[in-house]
Amino acid sequence: MTDPIRIAVDGGGSGCRMVLRHGDQRVEVSGGPANVTSAPERSIENLQAGLASLAAAAGLDWADLLEARVCMGLAGVLDDTDRMRVAASFPDFLHLRVEDDRAIALRGAFLNSGTGAVAGIGTGSYVGVMTGGQARFAGGWGFALGDEASGAWLGREAYRAALSAYDGSGQASDFTENLLQHGPADLMRRAAQMSAPEFAELAPDVAGAARAGDVVAADLMSRGADYLHRTLLQLGWTEDVPLALMGGLGATYVEFLPRPMQIALAERDGSPLDGAFAYTAEMP
Repeated sequence: MTDPIRIAVDGGGSGCRMVLRHGDQRVEVSGGPANVTSAPERSIENLQAGLASLAAAAGLDWADLLEARVCMGLAGVLDDTDRMRVAASFPDFLHLRVEDDRAIALRGAFLNSGTGAVAGIGTGSYVGVMTGGQARFAGGWGFALGDEASGAWLGREAYRAALSAYDGSGQASDFTENLLQHGPADLMRRAAQMSAPEFAELAPDVAGAARAGDVVAADLMSRGADYLHRTLLQLGWTEDVPLALMGGLGATYVEFLPRPMQIALAERDGSPLDGAFAYTAEMP
């Protein structure tokens, strides 16, 4: 029997990666954002365009993809309604599985043992725990309602801390003074126009100031680390379960984590794309 084409998609709010495997062939392309909650129509368009590019790069026609084993791990997949909406946009695909991006990240991180935990910290955030192949998640609800410890959260909380310092209800520091150098009104005007990614651009400055000893910045990092710790415990994480930090800010948190979390830190077995391919291997 000929090996089927297998396709893994890792779709996020800033872009997506797609990989096709067929025998010894491996082809990868990048595509536009794919968050099916915040931008459903644009996400579908980007996924369709990305898959067309993937087929072309592999020397295939669109029709060749219809029997492929495809797993899409996409940001913003919150429930079965989202899964069915995406699947309905690819009605001719015979073997399509739609997951949220947290699921493929967690599975890929612990491909070998099926046991471990992840804290994904970028512009947004989430945590997940997998034991015995069963996964549980918390977070990932977006900037408006959550994403604690994330880059966007750190940026917003830094602005809040600066305004509290100005009012006298919070502690002042060199970091807050720097944010207030053009006055609180300027800070407020800028914040009113900022998106989550724009707030997240401040996160490296928060972490850098914290490492340099700024008390306000250090408090923000400690609050984020405490959220990650508490939420992992609520999901059933224990100190003997390996923990992988993911996302652009994952490594930034290491020195601020409680000691048990630092001890549990482990390298990932694989990537989110590897997790998606693991799902395709289970398809008939």
